[in-house]
Amino acid sequence: MPEEQGAEAYLGITGISKHFAGVQALKEAQFSCRKGETHVLIGENGAGKSTLVKIICGVVPRDEGEIRLAGQQIEIRDALDAQKQGIAAVFQELSLIQDLSVAENIFLGNEPVNRFGRIHYRRLYSKAADFLRSLELDLHPRFLVRDLTLCEKQLVEIAKAVYKKPDILILDEATSALGEREVEWLFRLIKKLKEQDKAVIFISHRMDELHQVADRATIFRDARYIMTFRWGDLKDDEIVEHISGKKSTQQEILKPIGVEGDYALEVEGASKGRVLRNISFRLRRGEILGVAGLSGHGQTELLHSLFGDSPLDAGIIKVNGRPITVYNERQALKNGIVLLPEDRKTDGLILSHSVAMNITLMALEKMQRLGVLVRKLERKNIENAVRNLQIKVSDTALAANSLSGGNQQKVVFAKALLADAKIILMSDPTRGIDIGTKNEIYHLMSGLTRDGYSILFYTTELTELLTLCNRVLVMYEGQIASELSGSEVTEKNIIAQSIGIGGAA
Repeated sequence: MPEEQGAEAYLGITGISKHFAGVQALKEAQFSCRKGETHVLIGENGAGKSTLVKIICGVVPRDEGEIRLAGQQIEIRDALDAQKQGIAAVFQELSLIQDLSVAENIFLGNEPVNRFGRIHYRRLYSKAADFLRSLELDLHPRFLVRDLTLCEKQLVEIAKAVYKKPDILILDEATSALGEREVEWLFRLIKKLKEQDKAVIFISHRMDELHQVADRATIFRDARYIMTFRWGDLKDDEIVEHISGKKSTQQEILKPIGVEGDYALEVEGASKGRVLRNISFRLRRGEILGVAGLSGHGQTELLHSLFGDSPLDAGIIKVNGRPITVYNERQALKNGIVLLPEDRKTDGLILSHSVAMNITLMALEKMQRLGVLVRKLERKNIENAVRNLQIKVSDTALAANSLSGGNQQKVVFAKALLADAKIILMSDPTRGIDIGTKNEIYHLMSGLTRDGYSILFYTTELTELLTLCNRVLVMYEGQIASELSGSEVTEKNIIAQSIGIGGAA
């Protein structure tokens, strides 16, 4: 049942409002959290959750409202104010400095110095090693952040926040880049923090994660506070109804099996250093072929290699039965292969540029006549993309970073589809996206296969593979450990193969 905001709240928010470029991001929002609890914020992309936590963290200023800490009204004008109040946050958008080491990022601004006031690097790396060990994180303190995987970067981001010893730790989609093992590690860390009487504010679109960590929950919809309740008091379908504002209706998605014997993409003996070893598979025309496995076993590297931004050392790639060469992205696009990368904010979009420019970025050549861009044709393509993918944007001249995460991902889809590539490589395309938008993307993927597209689909969410894929390639230590099909595609079999255990049951 809905619960009133408690007087015992450690952090209390009342009447918070925020506008961005005429868009109402929050309207008279309220929220409270207690020490020793995990309080989850849930709602669709654009509901106001991330705006609220950015106000709490001093990343953006509020227009109206009041913030109280331990009963006292406080001002949070910037991130330094938030840190002084014992608030630290981990956002989906990484804030790490790529050319610094793991240790330098964790201790940034708090580095040990020698008697000359210079950074004492031996002590820095020693302290970092001890700290990472205390967190049970297997990360080398001297590695440069740019050389880490997205999952490892997220772990560094979390470690950086925890090092500040906050009383309130905010995790905004912090699991979206993590694999199963890393998520389990994070949940153990959350449990320890709660035992130390810390408050954790947790944002995720994955209901299974919320069931594991939530004590209380607050729902936002359309920039407004809807309700707060004790976790377990509402059923999942009731939560979804409050999130969306309408009755939950599940529309079945058929698993596209493709055309037997008609292969859009064939890969034989693909290898790359120690990351990929002798990978062979065939993707049917009109199929969604799943790629599974624990994070870090070569899945993303396979997709990026097929797109040419990290070419293979050996192997044969065929498109429609014809051998092709893919040493860069331009060659991949020319041969009808496009990639939706796992990190949309860094690799999929230029956030500071307009929505319109991002949509047409990979298709400018086909909108030219005698080397001149035809503006009328460009506008038509942009309007069609916005309408067909239901991208919620008031003006396509707005910067991509003004959109919610789900709408940003729709822009990435629009850009890929406008490139006219019939083979789509997807790397975790629903990462950090709300339930409603996920469903839209699932139906979009299924619809694309009916239009002759073929999809190679890696996801960290097992339920997505079970929902969308009739065949799944399970990767383990850079190899395909198993190819599951039909009734073999079960959670049990995928997990077993992901950790190197036996054959399909």
